[in-house]
Amino acid sequence: MAAAAFICLSCSAPSRRLSSLSLEEKAAQVLLIGVEGSGLPSRSSLDLLERMSVGGVLLFAYNLPPETVDTGRFTAALQDAVARGAAARGEKAIPLIVAIDHEGGLVFRFKGAGITRIPSAEVAGKKGERYSRLLGEAAGSELRALGITMNLAPVVELLSEGNAAFLGSRAYGSSGAVVDAAAGAYIEGLQSESVAAVAKHFPGNAAADPHKVLPKLEVSKAVYERDYLPRFSSAIRRGVSSVMLSHVLFEAIDASNPSSLSPKVVRGELRGRLGFRGLAITDDLGMNALSLTRSPEEAAVEALNAGADLLMLVDMGQAPQVQAAIVRAVKEGKLPQGRLDEAVSRVLSLKFRFKMDAELDPKLRASRLSAFPGTVEANAKRLKAFAP
Repeated sequence: MAAAAFICLSCSAPSRRLSSLSLEEKAAQVLLIGVEGSGLPSRSSLDLLERMSVGGVLLFAYNLPPETVDTGRFTAALQDAVARGAAARGEKAIPLIVAIDHEGGLVFRFKGAGITRIPSAEVAGKKGERYSRLLGEAAGSELRALGITMNLAPVVELLSEGNAAFLGSRAYGSSGAVVDAAAGAYIEGLQSESVAAVAKHFPGNAAADPHKVLPKLEVSKAVYERDYLPRFSSAIRRGVSSVMLSHVLFEAIDASNPSSLSPKVVRGELRGRLGFRGLAITDDLGMNALSLTRSPEEAAVEALNAGADLLMLVDMGQAPQVQAAIVRAVKEGKLPQGRLDEAVSRVLSLKFRFKMDAELDPKLRASRLSAFPGTVEANAKRLKAFAP
């Protein structure tokens, strides 16, 4: 099931940038944080981004302005804060990854009209591969115009009795052929518009909600190899840039650690068996699935040691403490410097692959944003004209 590497860890530009970073800057680049503010980022969010060169930010519905087009001003303010901070330190700015959950259906963060209403994965799966490709292209072109460079989608898991209570219409279906075709097409469509796709949730979900408890994936290794592993193998073959790790205890592989913190799952299964060389992202380290037994600082070091590259922290107030914990772990020999460098290399390579430096250019941002209404209109025509 091994796949070719799609993320270049030795490309000259990311490699040169990595060598210029301090340990503290590297520890910040592996963080994907939530930000405060509704309609515009809060002053405290902008201050944090000026001080810390974090890898990226994650937007939620409460961040987004009533008028969809104004989201472009929100994301521009975030990138400008990063640029100001770098200028004050005499450094070259590293653009933020700006991520959002834009699966469609129930997982749709935008409040108003003026953007394509993506249907659920369940609907897309029934309409087939060509329709999913169109949805990916529509979502990608609109998100990138708004300054959003990563979509935490698609879900590539099969719908089953074991996960239906949690996934529901977020899954493309219960057939491997249907899921692989639709999810793969969505990935390709999204990434053709320079938005990074994220296949989730590896190795799979259970019925329980990880926001509340640590779920247990109670399937045999044989079922895992038949129904779960091939879904992610297919997404990797279709070129997916990133994979999200689930906070699930999968005893058939590792009876002691949640998958997001498990070297057996991340390094053994995702990296080893599937040959994935892209970005591995954790789900939120503040979820009860982890936080009932460990602090975000402890989880961050465990996740990096397991092989994760980008650590999600919805609560931005935790970012300085987690950054400090990573720095401390390297200095104390609890986290190898090479492992941190590998993670940062993957973050920088993703930014390089999807030309995220462009988000630091005010003129280019303004040009894309001015074209946004026309982009939405053109996508509406294409989707209306679709015939199975």
